[in-house]
Amino acid sequence: MYTIQLAYELRGTNFKVNAVCPGLTKTDFTFFHGGEVSVAANRVLKYALMDNDGPTGKFFSEETNPETGEIPW
Repeated sequence: MYTIQLAYELRGTNFKVNAVCPGLTKTDFTFFHGGEVSVAANRVLKYALMDNDGPTGKFFSEETNPETGEIPW
């Protein structure tokens, strides 16, 4: 809800507010189950570097929805 509220408050500005799930990654925390950290980092960067025409107020998880990445709230 905070993502949607903040996106609404910043409408009309150059700021985009989205939530991004990088997916399960191979780290100490996951006992090295999951994908490569570099893949997860690239997912986050993809959405962080969107242009001004990009979406706002959305939730993305490419691991859950590989086609578009968007997950309905």
